[in-house]
Amino acid sequence: MLLLLMVQGLFLPVSLIVGAESEKEVFRKDVFVRNTDGYHTYRIPTMVVTASGAVVVFVEGRKTHRRDHGDVDLLMKRSEDGGRTWSPQRLIHEEGGDALIRVGNPCPIVESDGKTIHLLFTRNGPDCLFYTKSTDEGKSWSPFVRTSDDSSAPEYEKSNFLSNFGGSPVGVGAGPVHGIHTSKGRLIAPSYVGRKVDGEGRGQSCIIYSDDKGKNWRAGGVIPWVPEFRHGECTVVERSDGSLLMNMRTAAPGLYSYGYRLTSVSHDEGMTWSKPVVDKNLPCPACQASMLRFSQNEILFLNPAVNHRGGFSIWSRKMLTLRVSADGGKSWIASRVVNKGLSGYSDMAVGSNGHIFCLFENGERDYCEKITFIDLKRSWLRSE
Repeated sequence: MLLLLMVQGLFLPVSLIVGAESEKEVFRKDVFVRNTDGYHTYRIPTMVVTASGAVVVFVEGRKTHRRDHGDVDLLMKRSEDGGRTWSPQRLIHEEGGDALIRVGNPCPIVESDGKTIHLLFTRNGPDCLFYTKSTDEGKSWSPFVRTSDDSSAPEYEKSNFLSNFGGSPVGVGAGPVHGIHTSKGRLIAPSYVGRKVDGEGRGQSCIIYSDDKGKNWRAGGVIPWVPEFRHGECTVVERSDGSLLMNMRTAAPGLYSYGYRLTSVSHDEGMTWSKPVVDKNLPCPACQASMLRFSQNEILFLNPAVNHRGGFSIWSRKMLTLRVSADGGKSWIASRVVNKGLSGYSDMAVGSNGHIFCLFENGERDYCEKITFIDLKRSWLRSE
């Protein structure tokens, strides 16, 4: 891959192999690797950076296989030197020993002061939603509690979820990606509500929010239902004007993947959302993605950028691409391929050094053979 760097007014081609730690623009480190430390596979990476610069990452540890359901535990690691070295793997939560209970879908949110981390996670998918927090940058955690949010909340009914699908939603899931602390003080977890109809999973993206620093969590607005699309796993960012931009994984009736991302906007802190629209500048297979407010005017978006429409294939999750927008996500002025090969779920954070931190699934024969951390200097992105 070639990177164009502006040097004294001239564009110079510089060979950049993402993964070579000797390169000045990129540092790369594998943090979780398949068949190590007692787990078959590690998946669903999320990440936050605290006030001191500590990088705190969360993943699902899948005991015996790579599949979504089974004996799955919630794990974490910390780095205090910008991802160069990592603490031993730590168990955050597990249930039932070797029972087939999945604990995962982590959604961490750092308060704006950078000291407190709020963490939402699920049990057995969108079955039960739990909450804990750390006031010491991830070194210790409060007792886990079931959130006050409930899948029968009237906010979900207002979304026409019940009238479209019949019956009650089976549950609410958070993330899996970092949430945000808005400029007005609201904690927001990008989430989804879903159920199965005739064996097919159907759902809508939404938010869960707290206005009292995590003491209580409530159902926020649900992205409007449109018959052309299904939406679910999502990522949210606050734009410079205070509005919220939601970016969603998308399917279409009868199709596991539509091939592009959906977006929606809220002007009331997530209580109502615009009708979702397709962003054909953002190709994507059936996969989670991550979005991040990087600076006053820049938003970053990271996903496997392959237009795959139809069923699911592990080979469609590849070409992990980082994009930058300077107009609130309306257009994308530059992009770089972070990982050309197989790549899956991801998350991003801004390091204390001002660099872009990426955490993502990748591998040679399977997109979830390992979870890798990358530190990208600001100069890796082309300024406009």
